[in-house]
Parts: sequence; structure tokens; C-alpha cells
Amino acid sequence: MPLRIETHTAGIFTFHVGIDLERIQPLLDKVSYGYRLFSSLPILPDIAIQLEKETLLSSIHGTDTIEGGTLSEDEILQVIESTPEMTQEGHKRRISNLAQAYQFAEDEAKKAQQTEQQAFIVSELFILSLHRLISSGIDDERYKPSQYRDNPKGLTTRVGDADHGGIYKPPQTHIDIKNLMRHFVEWLNSEELLSLPSLIRAPLAHYYFERIHPFNDGNGRVGRLLEKTLLIASGEKYAGRGIDHYYLTHIDRYFSAFNLSRKNEKLTPETCNHAFVEFVLKGFDVTIERMHHRANKLMKRVLILAWLGNLLLNKKINQREHVILDYLGGQTHPVNPAQLKKLAWYKEMYRQLSPATKSRDWNHLINDALIVQSSDGAITLNAFKV
Repeated sequence: MPLRIETHTAGIFTFHVGIDLERIQPLLDKVSYGYRLFSSLPILPDIAIQLEKETLLSSIHGTDTIEGGTLSEDEILQVIESTPEMTQEGHKRRISNLAQAYQFAEDEAKKAQQTEQQAFIVSELFILSLHRLISSGIDDERYKPSQYRDNPKGLTTRVGDADHGGIYKPPQTHIDIKNLMRHFVEWLNSEELLSLPSLIRAPLAHYYFERIHPFNDGNGRVGRLLEKTLLIASGEKYAGRGIDHYYLTHIDRYFSAFNLSRKNEKLTPETCNHAFVEFVLKGFDVTIERMHHRANKLMKRVLILAWLGNLLLNKKINQREHVILDYLGGQTHPVNPAQLKKLAWYKEMYRQLSPATKSRDWNHLINDALIVQSSDGAITLNAFKV
């Protein structure tokens, strides 16, 4: 049943499930199947660690870029791995804060998994803690850690733009925001919401948090972190960790789906949130598939390195041939031999050796079918040999 809250200045605010469960079930099943398939992969511990590191970087980069950040994933990694003294100013502090907030969310989700509770129970304290971590130490008057908005007279908060479904005016006064956040948490923890799959409950939490838009700044980051926490706590950790990359890649559809669901509240209240939840579920599906491909690629790389090490150990190849095969094994596309031979490491490797030695190495790699050459001359590692 919808939860209708009468506010002081913003009229009636209604929390709906607003999903056509029968229509969305095939997509839900597809996401669940993809996750089970991915979870069944025999992923080595080192690869699991690498995946978690990559998804953390991808998530922080995605959510930060959505909010106007300009750092690359490599630059973000440098910030995360820096000492605290080097991350106290400017954008570096914002990235450092995000990394701490992500870790806090992960820790809280894992604590919930260790209990017998049905699902992650959201509290206002948890939401305020996320905002405090995101906002801490940032020299910007918009950031007021753990404080709900209280717009002064003459200042109106607006969300969105005309190009993505219109401009939305969320509740403006502190008393309404505080009241709605209390009811929001109660609604999220209600039997109706807890009985839903986490793949639906999490997007609804994300959506209605953004509808209330309780803080002066940082709402998008907190809303996506809240969604992520609910998913990780329910066991859908990889969907939660990687979804920010999808939001960034499809940012226009992200805002359009949000505004379409908002407008449908008056037109079709029974299914008003379908557009946003369906968009997010498609994101989960894409995310799991992307991570599946990445895990396969990492595992293939491990197999290639083991194979090359065994060839070298048994003197089936020499050290120079090992270097060439290792390079080819790390490429995603066939390599032009002429271009390969212009690379600095290749020229240095053969600098003091005769052309005959170089020719013998290449003849050996080709004659033993360790590499495959296409009709246009491009070469690849022979995957059938691995």
C-alpha cells in the first residue's frame, strides 16, 4: 500500500512500490541468473582481489564524474593509495572521503550479513554517517556534514534540467525533510519493502532518497551508496559495486528514467516507478556481464602466464621468446609484427644480437605454432596451445 505523508509546505508526498512485478520478472530472473552464473566461476583469490579493486575504482570514478569530477581511474588510485597528509585539500579530499564512505558501507553490509536479519535495516544514523564521511573536511559552504537542508527564505533547491525530463523541486524546509526522512526509513524497513527482492528494494531506496534530496550537496553519492549497501548486504555484491560505471555511461537515461517515474506518479501510480527500477535492473545485467567478461580475461591471463612459465622452465622457449609471447598474450587484438618490432623493449632486447638470432626466434615461434599469423600478416598467441 502507498504511504502518504502530509508535509507542511510541499503537499502530499507518497512512497509507492509502483512496479509491475509480472512485467519486470523476466528481467529480474535474467539478472539473478547472470549473478548465479558469475558466482559459480572458480575465481582464484588473487583474481577476486583484483576484481574488487577494479570495481572500487570504477565505482568511485563513476559516481565522482557524475558529480563533476575530472580525475581518471589511475589518478583516483594514486589518491586512494596516498598518505592522509596528501589528500587533505581540494578534489583529492573528496576522493579520499568517497573511498572511506565506500569502505564504511561495505563494512556495515558485511555486519548485516553476519546477523539473522532478513535484510539490511536502514537507519537515519547510517545515512547521516555516509554523508558525514563524504562531506568531512571539504572547504565548501554547501557541505554541512550530517545536516539536513534548511533552505533560507529566497533560496530554492532544484534538481535536474529541461533536457532530461524537466526540473524537479524537492521538499524545501528542514521540518518537512526531517519528517520525510523518518518516514522514508520506516517505509524501507516495512514488511512490504523487506519482502521485495533486494534488486528492487535497492533501486527504490535510491529513487526516493533522491526525491527527498535531503542534503545541500552530496545527495547523488549518498543515494548510490545506500543502494550499493542494500545489494552487498543481500549477497548481490558485484551488481552493487559496479553499477556506478553504468550510471555514468548512461547518464542521460539515468536522469530521464528518474523524471519519467516522478511524472508517472500522477498518471499511473500503480506502476509509476517502473521506468527507474527497470533502468537500474538493466544496469545490473550489464554490470554482471561486464564483470563476467573481465573475470574470464583475468583467468585467461593467469593460464597464459602459467603456460609460458612451464615452457620456459622446460626449455621449450628461450627468454626472448617468452617476452614476445607474454606481450602477445596481453593484447586484445591481433598485432602487426612490423609495429611490434618498433617497440622500445623489443629493439633493446635484440640490440646486441644478430639478425640470424632474431630470425631463429621468430621461425621457432611460427613453426611450433606458438603464434598464429593471419592472411594479412597480423599475429596472435595460439590460444589452443595454452
